[in-house]
Parts: sequence; C-alpha cells; structure tokens
Amino acid sequence: MTTMRAGKVLGVIVLVLAMAVNIVYWLDPWLWRGYVKFITSGANITSDQRLTPDEEIRGDGSFVLPTATPEARTITDDALKAMETYARAFNSYALIVIHKGVIQDEWYADFWAAQKITQSQSMHKTLQALLIGVAIADGKIGGVNDPVGAYISEWKDDPRGRITLYQLMTMSSGLTEPRFSANPFSDGIRWMNSGFSIDTILRTSMDTWPAGSKYHYNNLNSELLGMVLTRAYQKRYAEILREKLWVPMGGDRAFVHTDRPGGRAYTSCCLGAPAMDWARIGMLLLNKGEVNGNRIVSADWIAQMTTRSPTARHYGLQTWLGYDDPPIPKDAGSTGAVAAGPYMARDTFLTWGRGQQHVWVVPSEDLVVVRIGPSLGRQPIKPGFDVTYLVNMALKGLKPPPQ
Repeated sequence: MTTMRAGKVLGVIVLVLAMAVNIVYWLDPWLWRGYVKFITSGANITSDQRLTPDEEIRGDGSFVLPTATPEARTITDDALKAMETYARAFNSYALIVIHKGVIQDEWYADFWAAQKITQSQSMHKTLQALLIGVAIADGKIGGVNDPVGAYISEWKDDPRGRITLYQLMTMSSGLTEPRFSANPFSDGIRWMNSGFSIDTILRTSMDTWPAGSKYHYNNLNSELLGMVLTRAYQKRYAEILREKLWVPMGGDRAFVHTDRPGGRAYTSCCLGAPAMDWARIGMLLLNKGEVNGNRIVSADWIAQMTTRSPTARHYGLQTWLGYDDPPIPKDAGSTGAVAAGPYMARDTFLTWGRGQQHVWVVPSEDLVVVRIGPSLGRQPIKPGFDVTYLVNMALKGLKPPPQ
C-alpha cells in the first residue's frame, strides 16, 4: 500500500512538473527556441547565417560596381594576395577591396559564395545612425537632441525619457545593460531571445553615472534607436530599411531578425545580408551619403557620424573611428582584436561587428575594404586579428598614379 501511494504521489509530481514546464514554455516559446539556438550556434559555418524568425527585404541589386582587370588594378597583386592570405588565416567568408569605385579583389572562401547570407552582428548599429539622419531629413524626428521620451511613450514621464538620441548614438546614455548569464530567465538572455524582448529593454535602469558623462558600449542603445524609428515612422523596421536604404542603394536580398513572427526587429545586430551589400554601404559612406545615383542622407550627416563624440575619441554616431594611435580602445581586445599600430590613413573609420566583421572606409584614399566572417558561437574568431592589417596592406599596395 505504501509503495502504491508513493508511486501515485510521484506520478502526481511528475504530472504537475510536466504541466508547469508546458505552461512556462508556451508563455514565451520564442525564448526557449532562441535560447537553444544561442547555446548551440556556430557549429556549421558553411550555411547561410539567417536567424529566424525574420522578415525579408529586397532591393533590385541595381548598384553593381565595375571590376578591374588584372592589368588595370590600382593595388598591387602582392598586396591583394597578402590580404587574401590574412583573410583565409582568420576563417573569413569574404573579402572585398574597392579603390576609386572599382573592385580590385572580390574573394570568397571555398565553402562560401557571393549570395550567401552572413550575420552583420553590430555592423547593423551603423545603419541606425544612417536611418536617424534620414528620419531627421524627412521631418519624422526633430533632431539629435530630442529626448527619447518624445518617441517612446512608456518613458515620457520617466527620467530615462530625458536621454537624448545623441546620447544613445554615442553610447553615453547612462543606461545599464543586462549582464550576460546562462540563466534563461535572466534579462541578459531575455532581451536577445524572448518573444517579448521590448519588455526587458524598457525595464532597463539607469546606471550610477549621468547620461552624457562617459562612453559605455551598450547594445540596448541601438535597440532603442530602432524603436524610435519604428514609432516615428509608424511602420515596421523592415519596411523602413527597405524604403529608405535597401531599394535606393540598389541592395540585394537581406533579412531582419525579429523576436517573434510579426514582432520587434533587432537593431543592434542580426541583419542577414550578402557581403556585397556591405560594400554598397561602404560606398554610401565613402561618397558622403550618396550611392547608386541616389542621395540617401546629407553629407553633413555623414560628417556628424564620423566626428568624435565628447566622451570617446574612437566613436562617433554608431560608428567606430580609427583616427588615433592606438586606433582601438584597450577593452576592444576582449573581442579578439589587436592593433599592431595606427592606421596609415588617419581618416579611416569603420563598422564593427562581432567576429571582426568590418567595413573600413578611407576617404582620403578613396578606399573601401569589407571583411566578413563567422559571427555566431562562443568564439567566432581566433584571438589576434589585427584591425589595421587589411587596410594598411591595401594602402601599402597602392600603385602610383600614371604620369
């Protein structure tokens, strides 16, 4: 009898636990699916790097750069070969080198292809600054000093609502960022994986230092910028990105990751696109806001994006600046990056995505270099990647102009 009772009690406990697990799962199924993907990602680097759920955006692929013949290249073969060797050594997917509007080299790993989708990670942040500039020109946003509470109604009467868009863009908002934790119930996991990520983002608190007083890299700043854009335009983020950037720049096929089907778009990371679209972004930045014959944003706005902020000499508006020696801050070493020395051209600026994915732009030399590679998993790139090498090698290889 005792054994039978014990068995019944155990059965009830198991049933209750099963019901509880089922309820917890279905309250936010995307959290658990995202959590499993998060801890298992990065295993297969040969496939498209799409993060689902997502929303497709398409341009018409109309902006196609000419490719130099071997004889007409303006960068030496030795320099381009050294750049390919370096890219291969760090398991890169793609390397694209553009000088004076002409592709000097378009290299892909043996297992990769031009149309394969890569994950932007934090390179997506720079697009937030571009789109804020577009929204200001469109009259949807008043200016960089607008308080975030003017667009995010939940913070309208909250001290956090007084944070300016400029402070969000320069990573000086004073907001905390949830610490990473393997705990699936932690905010550090929820903002990245929950189907209701907006709840986690909006409950983030102020840190101990006031907004505008120092630089602190925080992904949530860029997530908030994306929310400002969607509320200013009253449109979905994918629609804004398509109408205001992808179609006019002649982009290709891309994917915006959302927290659930029809949910909020992630705007600090997670834009899936082929490597050539990042070359198009590079040309837009190089040409001061114009690409594919279209003016996307003003030259003045690009100048603001690439001007040092008061709190960080290496950072402008969601854009990294390589003007100094050393060209990267010490804490950037945690990303696997080093800098053997300064950039040879001190006007170099860049996007920066996890896994050392970059678009480098050198206005003084009319140069764009794109390096794309693995970005998922615990360690997407081996330590020691020199963020100056590819650009400096291209500069060293520039041929003198014909007399």
